Amino acid sequence: MFTPIVLCELWVNISDCVNIHRRADLSLQKVIAVIPARYASTRFPGKPLALINGTPMILRVLRRAGGVKGIDSVIVATDDTRIADVVNAGGGHAVMTSKSHDTGSSRVCEIASNSSCDIILNIQGDEPLLPVGGVEELVMVMKADPSVRMGTLASFSDSKAEMSSHDVVKVVFDLAGNALYFSRSAIGISDRGFYRHIGIYAYRRSFLLDYESLPRGPLEKVESLEQLRALENGVDVRVVTCNAVSVGVDRPEDIKRVEFFLDSI
Repeated sequence: MFTPIVLCELWVNISDCVNIHRRADLSLQKVIAVIPARYASTRFPGKPLALINGTPMILRVLRRAGGVKGIDSVIVATDDTRIADVVNAGGGHAVMTSKSHDTGSSRVCEIASNSSCDIILNIQGDEPLLPVGGVEELVMVMKADPSVRMGTLASFSDSKAEMSSHDVVKVVFDLAGNALYFSRSAIGISDRGFYRHIGIYAYRRSFLLDYESLPRGPLEKVESLEQLRALENGVDVRVVTCNAVSVGVDRPEDIKRVEFFLDSI
């Protein structure tokens, strides 16, 4: 017969084993990051190759993505040899994809369909100030909770200019951290500010492959925001918040804003 002390020791040992296996399971999940990059942007043709303090933007994004802990590999998915040449010459890995893709997630899905991984990140090529710490937290959330099929990032902003900007996407989320809505309009605005969506997504590979076949609803079409497809089809999108300054590049004039920020730090 076991004494209470022996039983307690057995329980501690079993708990330690379970925790060790859980940590092992987390580390075994393979994560790849894909940066979709196309040359023919309507508002800013050639955007990935735009120079920021002398460095092509796509290389700045690539290098920051390469510094994220928990990612096994980073791929630039493009349909233009000019972008591929710059990436490869800069020490990165570019893969040519179809010119028929009309969204970044569709291009990422092409890579996912030919890759063996558990989690795939869609890192927008116009985020030269990619918040490394926030992306690491997003990866940890995806690894730790298998029920999360899709996740993204947001940061708090009190900028009046960003509140009214159509280019800045706002997000509101529930108490569990799941997105309620994304919009280009001013939603979720308080006296203090609002949550600004950062264009980084994490998917379970199995979900991403199904995501492309989901019907596009009226909200996605009106807002021109592909992440709304998940919400319109009843899929939760986990929002991970981070303290980061996010200056996305949508138009040529945004380059000066990024350079100003880089010069100030």
